[in-house]
Amino acid sequence: MNDISLVIARKLSARLPFYYGWIVVFAAGTTTFARMAPSTTTLAVFVSPMADEFGWGRTLIAGSVSLGALSSIFISPAVGRAVDRYGVRLILTVSMLVLGVAMISLVWATVPVFFYMGFATGRVIFHVPVQIGTGALISRWFIRKRGRAIGIIYLAGAIGGIVTVQIASLAISHWSIGVAWISLGGLVLAVAVLPSALLIVDRPETIGLQPDNQPPVSSEGRVELEEDSRGETDWTPRQAMRTRALWVLTVVVGVLFMTQAGVSVHVGAFFLDRGLSLTAAANAITINAAVNAFASLMWGAIIERTTVRVAMTGLMLLSATCSLSLLSVTSEGSAFGVAALLGLVAAGGNVIPPVAFASYFGRRSIGSIR
Repeated sequence: MNDISLVIARKLSARLPFYYGWIVVFAAGTTTFARMAPSTTTLAVFVSPMADEFGWGRTLIAGSVSLGALSSIFISPAVGRAVDRYGVRLILTVSMLVLGVAMISLVWATVPVFFYMGFATGRVIFHVPVQIGTGALISRWFIRKRGRAIGIIYLAGAIGGIVTVQIASLAISHWSIGVAWISLGGLVLAVAVLPSALLIVDRPETIGLQPDNQPPVSSEGRVELEEDSRGETDWTPRQAMRTRALWVLTVVVGVLFMTQAGVSVHVGAFFLDRGLSLTAAANAITINAAVNAFASLMWGAIIERTTVRVAMTGLMLLSATCSLSLLSVTSEGSAFGVAALLGLVAAGGNVIPPVAFASYFGRRSIGSIR
């Protein structure tokens, strides 16, 4: 399969009028689109219907998100090493197959333990191989244009959030919870498996290209370009672990993700508790995803024009403001405004961390370091 992907990449690269890296962005974007099937915004549509049908409490349902997050902590080091050793293409292809099967398996999840097994598996795919894999992939293909490239793949993810929320809402309203799970699993398999398997190439050098489509140069020229023009040095995982920057980034990003997950999984039910109809709550979640889409491009432009420290500080301040603004929700208008802020924060959380890690620690071992 790797030979097939290389043959396809070489032929397309020779014929396309643009850099093959943008095809890689498209293929990676299908995985960020598909990973939204087990997102907290999608789960928010299921919370009240599942509570009514199965008699489960909201805390019980939300526990699957926590289990997925905790499992991700232990699994991520192994996945990071696998990304560097076996390649992003293999990891993402297998992950999409597992995700599709996991979502479909939720049709039979009528007791909590089976729901936890299926949905927590989806959450692990959401958190670990897709985030680490796509971040490493784009970091290897782009340096100067890294921010906008990552912004584009998370634009695809935000569009996926809109699509999965609407599919789940329509399927639950017109058919059943089971039909909704089958629809989401089928979407994952249809959209993301083949692009991952056939179009992804781990490094531009494999097909005779350079990052950002720069022209080939001599080995001396390449070193000079990397050190002077790019300002980027490749660190090993052991070297990175000795730096203060790695641990500060890890803690800050961890706090951000925990806050986002906690708010996102309950926000649909929270809007219902505040008096919104199911349709209005679904529309608010859709607004969240729409803002997330456009803000992904905005954050991509910001991170290319400012420092990681400034961008991350601004994002954390915005996240705190967003959480406090939930207290002001009393109407559809205020709910839509808060949902938009949540989308803005979510977009920054997607775009800034992969750029930050690659900017500090380079391309070579970025999977293991993240």
